[in-house]
Amino acid sequence: MWALVKDGKVQETYSTPKCIILDEVRYPSNMFTLYTTEEKKRINIYDINKKDLPDLAFYNVGTSSYSYDADKETVNEEFSITEKHLSVLKPYHKEKCKQKAYGRIELFNWLVQRYVYDNSQAIPDAVVKYVASVRTHCNTICTAIDNCNNLDNFKIVYEKIYNNNGEYYTWPDYTNVKQYERGS
Repeated sequence: MWALVKDGKVQETYSTPKCIILDEVRYPSNMFTLYTTEEKKRINIYDINKKDLPDLAFYNVGTSSYSYDADKETVNEEFSITEKHLSVLKPYHKEKCKQKAYGRIELFNWLVQRYVYDNSQAIPDAVVKYVASVRTHCNTICTAIDNCNNLDNFKIVYEKIYNNNGEYYTWPDYTNVKQYERGS
């Protein structure tokens, strides 16, 4: 990103290169990428120092604003950062967990339907145990989420859910029930 600075103030920002007219001179769009930093400064165009974004899983970011630092001859991005409320994070991630559990269980719903219509065809014990273990795993994750009383606690649980090495990342293995999956 770039900014046009006049009289020590950011007048305009450019997120993508475009043809511009400054002081009755037309500059091509490739000027933004071809000119050196010093060449751009001579026509009052400055590269914007982007502020690092926080982890958007946990924080909201406000609208960006830009200011010119005359001493350093730089334009800096600024925005507010606020924590996301647990009242939003907790239900969202519990619902994601429940959807994941449902996706694992629904593969075997046909066995339940078959049993309803013909109770002589039992649901295999391996499937019953697998479904129970998926539900237990989901409940464990939801309880861990519910027990978070601040964002720092939630971050720890979040890592356990979504990090490849996390305690809750690995769902029950369904290798021994794969043969009963719908369509098999």
